[in-house]
Amino acid sequence: MMEPELQQLEDRVQRLMAAYRQSRLEEKRALQERDRLLALNAELRRRIEGIIERVRSLESEQES
Repeated sequence: MMEPELQQLEDRVQRLMAAYRQSRLEEKRALQERDRLLALNAELRRRIEGIIERVRSLESEQES
């Protein structure tokens, strides 16, 4: 009588461990994607700031 209950418990523990490993993997992937997007955002911000600076420079040249 105890053996089936122990087997069910073992199966449940195995499923929980697999779910935990999967959630950790998904978290790692999400963090990597976040870091990639943050780096991309910073690069785009630098490019936009450079364009704005060039536009301002051209505007000031035209005013002179």
